[in-house]
Amino acid sequence: MSRLALRAAYCLFSVTALAQPPERQFINKNCLGCHSRAARAGNLNLEASTPAEHPERWEKVLRRLRGRTMPPANIPHPPEAAYTAAIASIEATLDNLPPNPGRTDTFRRLNRTEYRNSVRDLLLVDIDVSNLLPADESSHGFDNITVGELSPTLLERYLSAARKIARLAVGIPARAPGGETVNLPPDLTQEEHFDGLPLGTRGGKSLRYNFPVDAEYEVQIRLARDRNEHVEGIAGVHDVELLIDGQPLKTFTVRPPPAGQDHSGVDKHLNLKLPVTAGPHIVAVAFPRKTGALLETERQPYQAHFNMDRHPRVQPAVYSLTINGPYGAQRPGDTPSRRRLFVCNSKDEPCAKKIITTLARRAYRRQVNDADIQAPLRFFKQQPDFETGIEMAVRAVLVSPEFLFRVESDPASVAPNSAYKLSGLELATRLSFFLWSSIPDDELLAAATQGTLQQPAVLERHVRRMLADPRSNVLITNFAEQWLYLRNLNAATPDMRVFAGFDDNLRQAFRRETELFVESIVREDRSVLELLSANYTFVNGRLAKHYGIPNVYGSRFQRVVFDKDRTRGGLLRHGSILTVTSYATRTSPVIRGKWVLENILGVPPPPPPPAVPALPEKSSLTKPLSVRERLAEHRVNPACFGCHQLMDPIGFALENYDGVGRYRVTEDDKPVDVSGGLPDGSKFTGVDGLQQAILARPEVFAGTFTEKLLTYALGRGVETTDAPSVRKIVRDAKARDFRFSSFILGIVNSTPFQMRRSS
Repeated sequence: MSRLALRAAYCLFSVTALAQPPERQFINKNCLGCHSRAARAGNLNLEASTPAEHPERWEKVLRRLRGRTMPPANIPHPPEAAYTAAIASIEATLDNLPPNPGRTDTFRRLNRTEYRNSVRDLLLVDIDVSNLLPADESSHGFDNITVGELSPTLLERYLSAARKIARLAVGIPARAPGGETVNLPPDLTQEEHFDGLPLGTRGGKSLRYNFPVDAEYEVQIRLARDRNEHVEGIAGVHDVELLIDGQPLKTFTVRPPPAGQDHSGVDKHLNLKLPVTAGPHIVAVAFPRKTGALLETERQPYQAHFNMDRHPRVQPAVYSLTINGPYGAQRPGDTPSRRRLFVCNSKDEPCAKKIITTLARRAYRRQVNDADIQAPLRFFKQQPDFETGIEMAVRAVLVSPEFLFRVESDPASVAPNSAYKLSGLELATRLSFFLWSSIPDDELLAAATQGTLQQPAVLERHVRRMLADPRSNVLITNFAEQWLYLRNLNAATPDMRVFAGFDDNLRQAFRRETELFVESIVREDRSVLELLSANYTFVNGRLAKHYGIPNVYGSRFQRVVFDKDRTRGGLLRHGSILTVTSYATRTSPVIRGKWVLENILGVPPPPPPPAVPALPEKSSLTKPLSVRERLAEHRVNPACFGCHQLMDPIGFALENYDGVGRYRVTEDDKPVDVSGGLPDGSKFTGVDGLQQAILARPEVFAGTFTEKLLTYALGRGVETTDAPSVRKIVRDAKARDFRFSSFILGIVNSTPFQMRRSS
């Protein structure tokens, strides 16, 4: 071939290469060595594939490119401009494909949280249903996903719950007096004041209890004992105070028995029978506080006093609070639930029909007709008196599939496998269970029935109204607690030999800090990026001492703002998260790194291969190795290397925090090595470096947050077809400084939330 021909061929090749879209240029240059038709690493072939032809495949590629995890960290990365151009080109193609809203399940049972909240809003009866209904299985990180079935056993539990709730709502006592006992955690220290109890007291318990009728009830108090049934900390004389709604009713005196006599009966007189009006009341018990100093040592900090072994109690503590009754019931009483339920006063069938119709409309989340109320009305007619009939009708509504299930059926006019808009009532139900984990209120149902809810301005007004309502606290106590693993705190039991000062007080302080912190983002409509970057947190005296924060005392939590040289602030510095991502005796860079990958970066590592050996613990017979050194030995195994090279460097950056979140600079008298890195190959030091590396590309964290929130809102896992909607939500939120409300509004207005694909 002549030199002229070679030059022409080269020019033609260059023009062709330049004419290719940016993602093809990127893939050809950086990816085909592993992901060609011949190599197919990870079963991925990108040689002749385009985003328009294989959108699901390219959504996965896009996720890797955004996280800079492709090419792998051990291969030189292309310039940042090449990444940016390729990502923008792929997104443009994928976002212009026809929208696919996905398909939620046709039948979705109310989970335990939704059931409790729905009963509360339907009947103004707020009871803890954890003893009535089993816990729900978690999937995709949340417990409102796999809720499609109703087994016979579970149906029995719902029937039993409906019986109890209906009696409370109507005010009909059980045939025989019953009782309810609340036990306090065994590792709860009761030497200080508890929030919600009177000032000047220590320890105790405050319980919100629904008394079904006006009657007499018995309150019993039992004190904490050791394994020999001896009451703990019973040196000297102590008072125990019983209160209802903040009013002292009786002060009991507890004395140690004479020498040589049994200790077990010193609290047998701690009971009181008294008349109580029907409805919700706050029953509380506490100890008037004595003045005195408690010895603090390095081995056993003064806060922890909760058992006879390493942390002996120095004063008595409440073990349980029991309420028995009713005795000698006279009448139902005037309760919020009766005022909500009895919308008319005449005790005849037309009134009963009005009561049942009003109840069913709220419970079924739609307008009802005569056919809808025939079953509960029939139960009403079968009873000997009006109020018993209403109670049976309430039971019938509470076990109706129309109440227990959220139903989204394909309209008959919609073609198979096609997208359609939800009805106004379906949208109202989705919105209410998203923001409140409960049924729609009358105002939302009215807008849906009138056909105005789908109007953008009307919908936004309702969203903002519902966010301002206290019921939206479930976004903290339900969504955030599951996303951030706060529910795992109850199972966290750090080894007392290693973490001597840990008790339930600290465990609950961890939880409350994170709840208040997330609540500040929600209520003040701050940027969600502050979940990581905030220079403030919330602590009480117990938590402040644990963190080493001066000048904070007492049980009340307060906001504390830090300067730039801080060890506390955003989520990566919270004791709650640092504890649930540790083992009982030590930290775990692996678990912490995995937590960040899954919940912050949205790139979970692959599952470990079978039969992977556990990380060896320290041995007194060998040279002590740090966690970093032991993990280095673990990664020598080729089966372990792939996952650990992603997780470990992230977790190492958090090693300044021990297994219960205390800040440290040494471990075993050696400086803690906190050098770390991200899967994109970036290197940094400590939690500050990790935070800065994550926020260098804020859209990654914002995208992960959107996916978590969308999963929770839809009640299904996010699919690749949802990715264009996620990207739009993030783009719109970025224009509003990533404020929390922009994500809520973005989800509510998104295609997956407002539409559904037919079967």
